Amino acid sequence: MGSSKPAIRSEFLFCYDARMSNPNGDPDENRPRIDPLTKRNLVTDFRLKRTVRDYLSKNLGTRIFIRAEEDDKGNLKRIEELGEPYMKGGLVDKARLLGDHIDIRLFGVLFAVKDVTFKRVGPVQFAIGQSLNPVEEISIRMTRVVPTKQEAQAGTFGERSVLRYSFIVFHGFLNDLAGRDTSLTEADVSLMLQAMWHGTNNLSTTSKYGQQSRLMLRLRYKDPLGYIGDLDRKLTLLSSPSFHGTDLSKLEDLSQALLDVSALSTIVESNASVLEGIDYWENSELLCKNGDKIGNFSGVFTDAVQRSSLVAEAGPPRIA
Repeated sequence: MGSSKPAIRSEFLFCYDARMSNPNGDPDENRPRIDPLTKRNLVTDFRLKRTVRDYLSKNLGTRIFIRAEEDDKGNLKRIEELGEPYMKGGLVDKARLLGDHIDIRLFGVLFAVKDVTFKRVGPVQFAIGQSLNPVEEISIRMTRVVPTKQEAQAGTFGERSVLRYSFIVFHGFLNDLAGRDTSLTEADVSLMLQAMWHGTNNLSTTSKYGQQSRLMLRLRYKDPLGYIGDLDRKLTLLSSPSFHGTDLSKLEDLSQALLDVSALSTIVESNASVLEGIDYWENSELLCKNGDKIGNFSGVFTDAVQRSSLVAEAGPPRIA
């Protein structure tokens, strides 16, 4: 990983959990997004991409295109203003625009400057993330000691909503054909994976603190049409043996949970012929189950895939 060769066709799974926090607030009341039918927590792909962009920019010093940048008057620049420096003779300097911005190479972009439109489909896309457990929303009332308005004589009351516990999984896909159009490299993909893992752990705002990366999986394809799909549906969250029978909506932390990877292991083994290899990163506190075997992910999963002569390579992700 981490080379300048073209990005390899891949599928991703990324699991993290959130304890007493709000992984992704809605635009109206900033309350956690919850599917009214299943009571599962929803997290948009935009939130995950924001985590990646922020870490790439702030922690790794990598240039990104979609960013909050002010003009001379202190107003945030519009997307077309960010693209103006790359206009030359009524054309977009595509090579320089792509070369300067890893987030365009990963996620694509669309903007228009005057009559010129620039569009690139993002090679890397993620479905909406969902928790594997039904969640419980908790409202917490707070008191602000410092007045928020000039006429107020004392602090004000506020309220914020958090989730007791949410174990979230994202499924993603890297289209190598689209990657050629954006000049996406394996080095870019390596940085993205590092940013997802470490960026999630680095979320330290009031609403986001309490999240931690638990498992990341990358399936690399050698078949040009290789695709399994629905990998997130091959994971099931159970209560751990010590808390057997616990209502999953009442989980408080990872110690009470067990991730069943049996179906994932089976589907990966059955598709071994189209796979080049597997990369994974695990948190040592995550307990997994594969058939009758219980242990950490590497212990219960890699033995199974190696029976199919696949190579599973462990992390954790490097910090560039």
